[in-house]
Amino acid sequence: MKDIKRFITPLFALIGIQLLWVVVVVFWIAWFMKSHSRLRAVAETYSPELLQGGTDWFILVEGILLLCAILAGVYVIFLYWRRQAELYRAQRNFIAQVTHELKSPLASLQLHLETIRRRRLSPEKLSTFLDTMLGDTDRLDTLINNLLSAQRLDQKGIKLNLVRDNLSERVTDYFRPRQFSLPKAGTMHLDIEPDLYADLDSEALETIFRNLLENAILYASGSPVVEVALKSQGRKAHLTFTDHGKGVPRNEQKKVFRMFYRVKHPGETIRGSGLGLFIVQALTRMHRGKVWLTSEGVGKGASIHLLLPLRKPPTGEDA
Repeated sequence: MKDIKRFITPLFALIGIQLLWVVVVVFWIAWFMKSHSRLRAVAETYSPELLQGGTDWFILVEGILLLCAILAGVYVIFLYWRRQAELYRAQRNFIAQVTHELKSPLASLQLHLETIRRRRLSPEKLSTFLDTMLGDTDRLDTLINNLLSAQRLDQKGIKLNLVRDNLSERVTDYFRPRQFSLPKAGTMHLDIEPDLYADLDSEALETIFRNLLENAILYASGSPVVEVALKSQGRKAHLTFTDHGKGVPRNEQKKVFRMFYRVKHPGETIRGSGLGLFIVQALTRMHRGKVWLTSEGVGKGASIHLLLPLRKPPTGEDA
């Protein structure tokens, strides 16, 4: 019974419907050709004028078009089902992944707190424990914020407060303090063109930066190496966020912005929720911008590109 259920899938159902459709079309044409002479005899007896317009052949074409419309409808339903099935599988994997992402820092916090309660630690050891615990709370805070942001974005519940601001300063202010605090002694290089202005929502922009940086750290091969560049490109500001990590296969580079989608690398389990780049894309579009990913392939790193409309610096009266 299980083997039978395994073969009864919408894909096989679609193939079966297509074969049935071919049989029906062949039967329809055969029946029409067989009955054509009788139809003409009926038309000559009751309505000879119909023969002048080729109405009999119109009936054949009309029937075939109707069958084509039915097949097209079935195909559309199949495409919709396949998309829903992919989303369902992604959501199911997402729930499992998020459960793990929540349990890991909570377990770490519990372990460190119990150790602090049961043992008298040296100031150096206590400081190390506190740093680890703060890192775990930051990890939880990021995950919860991403969950809330994704839910609000999916339901179009976020409205940005766009204000003319210095994009160059915002990029520098966010990444400069983190430049020398990457895990595993990672490095970050900044190349920022000064005084580029855009209409920005500071909170949303920080969310974009946070997710880009976290994504680069998650998919780093060993010590993270990150390059952040901001340049003017005509009437646009072009922000490029490059890592030298695991890379993205060409056939997956457009999929990474889907909700819950995570790039899988054989033999590796990479933590994450699959929401980061979805949030980045949604918030960038709300800034009237564009985002895309480029990568030469697996093991060759990846670059996230953001294009935002440039604006003139505010005048003294605007400021």
